[in-house]
Amino acid sequence: MKPLVYSLTPYHQSQDKEFEQKHTKIAKAMAANTPHSMEYYGFQRFGVFAEGATISTFAVFASFCSNIFIFSLFLTPMAQAETTPNTLSPETVVQLALAHSPTLKGRHEDLRIATAKRLQAEAGFKPQLDTRAQAQHFEGLENGTLGLGVTIPVMDNQYTASIGITQPLYTGGHLTHQHRSTQYDEAASRQTIAAITADIELQALTTYWQWSKALAQIAAFQAAVTRTETQLNDTRNLKKAGLATDNDLLANEVLLDQIQLQLLAAQQQADMSRIQLTQLTGQEFTPQQSPQKPDAPALTAFPTLEDALGIALSNRPELASLHLSAQAQTDLIGAARAEARPQMALIARYEQGNPNPRDFPPEDQWRDDAFIGATVTWNLFDGGLTRARTAEAKARAAREEDQTQALCEVILSETKTAFLSRDYSISRLKTATHAETSATRNLQVATDLWKNGTARHSDVLDAQAQLTGATAQRIAAEADLLIAEATLKHAIHWGR
Repeated sequence: MKPLVYSLTPYHQSQDKEFEQKHTKIAKAMAANTPHSMEYYGFQRFGVFAEGATISTFAVFASFCSNIFIFSLFLTPMAQAETTPNTLSPETVVQLALAHSPTLKGRHEDLRIATAKRLQAEAGFKPQLDTRAQAQHFEGLENGTLGLGVTIPVMDNQYTASIGITQPLYTGGHLTHQHRSTQYDEAASRQTIAAITADIELQALTTYWQWSKALAQIAAFQAAVTRTETQLNDTRNLKKAGLATDNDLLANEVLLDQIQLQLLAAQQQADMSRIQLTQLTGQEFTPQQSPQKPDAPALTAFPTLEDALGIALSNRPELASLHLSAQAQTDLIGAARAEARPQMALIARYEQGNPNPRDFPPEDQWRDDAFIGATVTWNLFDGGLTRARTAEAKARAAREEDQTQALCEVILSETKTAFLSRDYSISRLKTATHAETSATRNLQVATDLWKNGTARHSDVLDAQAQLTGATAQRIAAEADLLIAEATLKHAIHWGR
């Protein structure tokens, strides 16, 4: 007797009697030709390739193992990869981004500029020490007379040297306002650095988890492609045996194409995220380097939305920076107005000269002198310069106030959006996790029914597609929740 060739095929009770008779005939033949009955393998109904075929025990066992392997691919959850030395942590990526950022480096230079300006303003309060030296040679001078035979001798070579000190006594408030303005500017620069740092951290974390999400989805889609290709090969064999229709084959091919399209989209997202990370960090990431899996995070204990709105307005460094800039402009108004007030300074100087210009008559010898005094200057008319500078400072201060108000509205909107996004992400993750569990059970049931001949081939394909989609959505929900947590922390500047 020739060996029987056998393949597992779904049997439908709605099929005609002829197929039932074939099924019964082959089942009896198998039971008679092998010590292993069909019940031993857990199957009650079988389909066949062709009428008159016989069944070998080895073929039954091989086909059984093949289908069990396919089924196990559906039911096995995506294994979480262990952390390896090539796994990049989000903290590492954030530090790389902060170290590379040209924008952040520029803000640090702005801080150095602001510090230098503050030191310049502070120098205005301190005494100014200066020295002077002069040497002159004259030609063609003649001695002068001053009656009664007094002669004023001519000295062709004249030398003077002096050292003096000047101490401002009153500037109308100009130095005070100028100094305070530079202090505000310096503090604003520090807050700007904090704001840029927070922005870079959020951008790096968002890109990092997008990369992680894409890679996790790639793994899920690749597993789906593998099992769908295996299912497609079985369907082709069944079709050759006359036990599957063109519709079954086309449905399998459509499902495979859809999964491959999803795989391509995930691969594109992974490449785009890697390019963005390279821009952020200035480093090329090798294929061996990968992010952590986007596992569901431990939820941060945030304040209520009402409290968070107030916290955001008090914590956000960019808002503090604008407030400080507005105060700096207000002080510049006072500095500009002070220019219209009298200026007073104390002066002291020690001089030596040959001849000393303060001796009369001059003598060809080194003589010294010293004096102390005060100077008062008052700009009575400057053509409207002070008024124009004051108007400029007022306009700048008003602009800063307008920008502050606009930023307050943006921050409030960002905080509300971040709260809603986080709440939505939490709900979405719960739903996606439940959907994946349901899809796994649905596939199990559909496969069992298909084995028992009470389900159609398309039912199994639908269950496969649902599990693939549910797994991808669960991965996306986990990554999106991580991003939502980071966004909310940024919105209220939490934990800094």
